[in-house]
Amino acid sequence: MRRPDGFDRLDEPAEQAAPGASPHDPAVHPVDLPAEDAEPPQRRWALSAYADLDDEPVFEPAAEPVPERGSHAQRVDRAWRAAQKAQRADEREEAREARRAAAQARRARVRSERAEVRRFTAGRRRQLRTALLAVGGLVLALLLLVGLVWSPLMSVRDVRVEGAERLDPAAVQAALADSVGEPIATVTEAGVAERLQAIPQVESFRLEVVPPSTVIVHIVERRPVAIVPGDGGEVVIDAAGVVLGGVAADTGSLPRLVGIEPGSEEFDAVASVLVSVPTEVLTATQTIEAGSPSDIRLTLASGQVVQWGGADESRLKADVVAALLATQDPAVARVLDVRAPEHPVVRGS
Repeated sequence: MRRPDGFDRLDEPAEQAAPGASPHDPAVHPVDLPAEDAEPPQRRWALSAYADLDDEPVFEPAAEPVPERGSHAQRVDRAWRAAQKAQRADEREEAREARRAAAQARRARVRSERAEVRRFTAGRRRQLRTALLAVGGLVLALLLLVGLVWSPLMSVRDVRVEGAERLDPAAVQAALADSVGEPIATVTEAGVAERLQAIPQVESFRLEVVPPSTVIVHIVERRPVAIVPGDGGEVVIDAAGVVLGGVAADTGSLPRLVGIEPGSEEFDAVASVLVSVPTEVLTATQTIEAGSPSDIRLTLASGQVVQWGGADESRLKADVVAALLATQDPAVARVLDVRAPEHPVVRGS
């Protein structure tokens, strides 16, 4: 075993102490050596104790931890500061991680927003393009329609009149002659009505436009029901009192109103009777008189007198009169009283 550092081996063995002698006895340990070469007894004893260990292997003990210096409070303070330092390091690392995650989330959000903006703007562009195409198509169609409407191909060249019986269709065509050559889209009912006001026989009409160039006017004529005195002679009127013209061959058999002025109360009552009686009764009537709105009398061409009464129940009264004329002998039944149509009375005079 190797001796520890600082212990030198003596060249001469130590003298044997006499039995019973003290280790500090001068006889055993001479004191005549120089002071600097003299070794203390403990050193000599330690050297002699390790003298026989020079050849043995030396086993160095493991280094023990050096105890910390300072008081307990100082050691606690140092430990607390070290813990704070480690905690701050952990917090800094967590803050760095949080900033890194926030930056990644922000970049992802920006990418998502940009993708959404691109998608939205692409959709808006498609919608705008579709809207522009639709508007363009409508404008083009409108321009084509306007061009066709105002073109000579869509102008009026033929005016046809339907429904005219007593009225000459040429009169209607002559009234609408100024519409020939106009664009067919400009022909309206208001314009046709204004042109047909000069023809009193027209009660109403219906306009039909047949592209590209035909206009059809469906006429509803006024029905002549009576003859009244006029300024230049007798004229034919309808139930509204409108003068339809002079007496013709087909209207000469209509009843004549005696003492009844158009527009009076008596005329209004008689007008309701005229529109209620059938045609065969109307043509068989020669004159109509009315002392009051409730006292209407009809004189037939056969000489029979029909006491009509008021204008109430005129349809039923007309049916009763038609039945009596078909069943009663005119030579016997001279007076037909239908003022109470449920109970008609037939008298000889």
